[in-house]
Amino acid sequence: MSWEILGTIASVIVLISFLMKGETKIRLVNIIGAICFVVYGIFIGAFAVWFLNGALCIIHIVKLLKR
Repeated sequence: MSWEILGTIASVIVLISFLMKGETKIRLVNIIGAICFVVYGIFIGAFAVWFLNGALCIIHIVKLLKR
């Protein structure tokens, strides 16, 4: 499997999340995309990619739990 495909899939998922209505749906779909980016970042050795998206996952989860 080409890791570039995973990165592209992650990008599409994040893009789709911004087309949705409702904060909860946006955050849940964005978490899925961010998790894909974490895996992608780890496998291509890109610290900035997996670190940022890991932090975004945590932020989204915290915000969802506070609702």
